[in-house]
Amino acid sequence: MTSKSNKFTIPRMLTTYRARLYFYTILLITFLVATLAYTYTYSRDAILEQAEYNLSNTARLLTGNIKMEENGLLHHAEMIRDDPRIQEYMYIVTKIGAEKEALRRLLKRDFSWLSVERFVFLDLNGQPRLNTKNADLANAVQEHMRQSQNNIFYTQSSRGFELVAWAAIYWQGTPLGTIAITHLLDNNWLNQHQNYSNGHLFIEKHNVVQLSSLPESEGKTFLPRGDSIVMNNKIYQVRAIPLAGESIRTLHLWHGISEQEVLRQLKRHSQIILALAILGSLATLTVGLMIARDFNRPLNQLMEITHAVTQGALPMMDRAVETNEIDTLSNRFSEMLQSLREKQEEIDHAHKRLEESAITDSLTGLHNRRYLKQIFPQLFAQVQRETHCLSGLMLDLDYFKRINDRYGHLVGDQCLAHMGEVLKESCRASDYIFRMGGEEFLILSLSDTAQGGEILAEKIRNALERNPVTYKQTLINMTTSIGVGLTENQLDPEAALTNLLFHADKALYTAKDNGRNQVIIYNNTLQNTTS
Repeated sequence: MTSKSNKFTIPRMLTTYRARLYFYTILLITFLVATLAYTYTYSRDAILEQAEYNLSNTARLLTGNIKMEENGLLHHAEMIRDDPRIQEYMYIVTKIGAEKEALRRLLKRDFSWLSVERFVFLDLNGQPRLNTKNADLANAVQEHMRQSQNNIFYTQSSRGFELVAWAAIYWQGTPLGTIAITHLLDNNWLNQHQNYSNGHLFIEKHNVVQLSSLPESEGKTFLPRGDSIVMNNKIYQVRAIPLAGESIRTLHLWHGISEQEVLRQLKRHSQIILALAILGSLATLTVGLMIARDFNRPLNQLMEITHAVTQGALPMMDRAVETNEIDTLSNRFSEMLQSLREKQEEIDHAHKRLEESAITDSLTGLHNRRYLKQIFPQLFAQVQRETHCLSGLMLDLDYFKRINDRYGHLVGDQCLAHMGEVLKESCRASDYIFRMGGEEFLILSLSDTAQGGEILAEKIRNALERNPVTYKQTLINMTTSIGVGLTENQLDPEAALTNLLFHADKALYTAKDNGRNQVIIYNNTLQNTTS
């Protein structure tokens, strides 16, 4: 009975999609952990072996490059030594005692192109005859010549570490002295050699790092154990780079590569890791197909609906018979879509009302002052682009206060609404009509000529005069005074609107002062009376 119970218990645990997902995820994680553990154990030894091989090759390459550098500096010293004029001038200076300035100018003129840090000429007594400020270099050369015949050696001076090459100078078989030149071993020198070493260089003297491309190691004790050393809590594999005269001097050069850096760099190129990555990808794909098999239909439907929602649509979605979590989710999503459709309709309706109320005068149905500031920059840009004339017509109902006082404000509102209808009928579809407040209106009109605004103003004045308002069998005659101004196209939009309103308003008040029911165009005469 126990075995039968187990048979049915396991499938029952996996009847929900969530349980199946957990089960497949555990299988995948177990496989990947086992794969990575084996990969790390197997590949580490192979990577370190390859790193050892690369380190040895790099050390040999550095040795060859530094040897070439040493020979190059020696070649430069021999070039100076073999120059007949240098030999002749050296003879004159050392044997005859002539002025040394000619020798200095010759050296500067013919050999200034050499990559040399400093130089010195020594006579047969070892005394510097040129560049006496380099006496320390002369002493180092003398000391080295007493101990070795090697023409290349390394020394430490107040400038730092230097590579020195020297050559004896003769004139017609007569020894004259020695020429010595140097090349500075500084951070630039270290960086130059580090570029192709893929590691770090250490200049060590008396078991202390004097100079390094790894600045934090300078001043640290340098005592390798075998082929490795621990510095700054990191293990470095190091190799000695032979230097000329190293058996005499205590200056040593080392090349090192961080073991951690080696592991990071070479791990990417391991074929074993690549093969196991492929296997892991195949396992992931297999598990993904298994998951897709159970989730495909409902998830595809949800994905299509979700994509439609992201595009701004709210499509219909049929409800499913709930048997699992995905069906439950689908039904909740369907309910959410229905709720969103209802809310969207309410929002659209409210948004439309808000937009209209924000820019529309509720009494006349015309645009309000707020919309004027919103639309004017666009209209002004069109004027500048197409070189049209933009006229501003400022209108004011004549004696409107009398109408309010005599008939009441309700009749006054009726007159304002009537004024709005007259303006709509008189203007073109391209004209913009605004109620600025009270009985004051503004029209922005585009035309090809400056006379277009005046023509429209006369049309409106005549239309209002011919169409009185009827109130309880009583005709209420209305007239309007109109001031017309033109925009100045060279201004910016804000300044242009300010000037236009000022000019039209000035012309309007002139029309009212002159007896009302007339059109006045703003001109230079009005401008002169402004001040």
